[in-house]
Amino acid sequence: NKLFPSSRKLNCTWSNVVKLGQSLYREKPGQDKFRPKQATPISNFFLAGSYTYQDYLDSMEGATRSGLMVADEIIARADGKGGLKDLSDIYKTNKKEAEVGGANQSGSASTEEKAIPFFASTA
Repeated sequence: NKLFPSSRKLNCTWSNVVKLGQSLYREKPGQDKFRPKQATPISNFFLAGSYTYQDYLDSMEGATRSGLMVADEIIARADGKGGLKDLSDIYKTNKKEAEVGGANQSGSASTEEKAIPFFASTA
């Protein structure tokens, strides 16, 4: 009640405490090599959670840290070769070429269609 004064008006109707004797795994030297990293060989698949490789053992802090590490990996892949930034640049180049090609054809419609990435807007 001291931390949340507005809770003084509330009545607890139910509570439960769950205790698991072996809810945390036992960390021994050399075990980190068995914990998966956040990035995987699959380009759009990442792992996050307290079980992944990060500095904190199986805890909420570890899960949060893992999520931040996944965000870093996603950004790194998006900015790298074949990532979203790269595809966006390709889309912009294709769009400019289509505009220039359309202007050179004196108003006639281009019969060649360019591939548009899924995230691109046609507006």
